[in-house]
Amino acid sequence: MYELIYRSTAGKDLKAEDIQDILETSTKFNVEHNITGCLLYHNDEFLQIIEGEEKDVKELFEHIKKDKRHTNVMILEEGYTTERLFTNWSMAYQPLESNLVNKINKELFASNFNTLSKIIEKPTNAVKLFFYLSKELLDE
Repeated sequence: MYELIYRSTAGKDLKAEDIQDILETSTKFNVEHNITGCLLYHNDEFLQIIEGEEKDVKELFEHIKKDKRHTNVMILEEGYTTERLFTNWSMAYQPLESNLVNKINKELFASNFNTLSKIIEKPTNAVKLFFYLSKELLDE
């Protein structure tokens, strides 16, 4: 099993429809290639951890790097792991809109996500970094 974490900056003209397209396209690709992971988007920043066979993860990342909807794509960590962390979780998403309902949803999501990060039994360095950066991103 291989995992890769990257961070990027959303393009200036990114719209909610673009996010929806990313989610739909990536969900289909991930199912077809047995890839799991988690994608966070908040305050014009993307943070994603991808899990799967090395060739599939690297092939996906090559597509991600070429996507014009974001810039400053940077690998933060990559390497091998013994098991999947996000077995049944292909995407996490924080909406672009900022209203009271979304604020409450974000707080609930952040709380649940932080709890998940504390109960993982054997985190790799990549997983530790992902949760650290996720917490930092969600605390903004």
